[in-house]
Amino acid sequence: MQTVRGITYHIYGEGPEAVFCHPSLGLGQFLFHRIRPALSREYTVVLWDPRGVGDNDHFYPTLEDWVGDTIDILREINKPAHLLGVSLGTWVMSRVAAVNPGQLVRSLTLIGATRGFSHGEQEIAARRQQLEHMSMQEFAQNYADNTLTVYALPEVKDNLVLEMGEVDKEKYLQAMQAIYTVRNEEVYRQIAVPTLIMVGVEDTRTPPAEADEVQKLINGSEVKALPRCGHLAVLDQPQRVIHECRYFWTYGHMADD
Repeated sequence: MQTVRGITYHIYGEGPEAVFCHPSLGLGQFLFHRIRPALSREYTVVLWDPRGVGDNDHFYPTLEDWVGDTIDILREINKPAHLLGVSLGTWVMSRVAAVNPGQLVRSLTLIGATRGFSHGEQEIAARRQQLEHMSMQEFAQNYADNTLTVYALPEVKDNLVLEMGEVDKEKYLQAMQAIYTVRNEEVYRQIAVPTLIMVGVEDTRTPPAEADEVQKLINGSEVKALPRCGHLAVLDQPQRVIHECRYFWTYGHMADD
């Protein structure tokens, strides 16, 4: 366990290249628990709970701080790095890749990316109203039921509910505010590293058609649609995600089906 800017982070493995993973809204490093063991045999895998969650739940979450934390940890590790962002993490990692501090970023992998939300303020208001009438544990169960596919293991769903159920409501809503009112088009146009956009075929939050729109904005990027996956492919089909990431990080382009 290490700290930078007061943020606790964890290092697994000792590979010559690093993999930095940023999770989705309301979740921490748990999101990557099914891909970490395999990846850490080849790479230095760096994981942390973003501000407002888990180890770092005493901080209030902002997009600027999430990006700043990632850049600080990247500089601290000081190895060529592959960035992996899931859902909320795509906002963060795309901004880090666009800046590319110290030219350390070798590639960017996005899972569940979007240009942004057209009715973000309305969605935040609706979520706030929803949370006024249920506990975070109840919300987490609802989220898991509607996000994971039937291919996710039952214990994975149970653990997701436990993890998200511990998040403070106000910090969850603040994290939602940080991304739901921000567009990504200009950031995507600034990215100049090899980029792979993965999307679950069954993802209804950021569907394949949206991934295609993101691909048009990132020069040279590729889209890989993953069958039997929804919005959280790292939990639905972790072995497929591991395969796609390894291939892309090794060869600089996506694997043939």
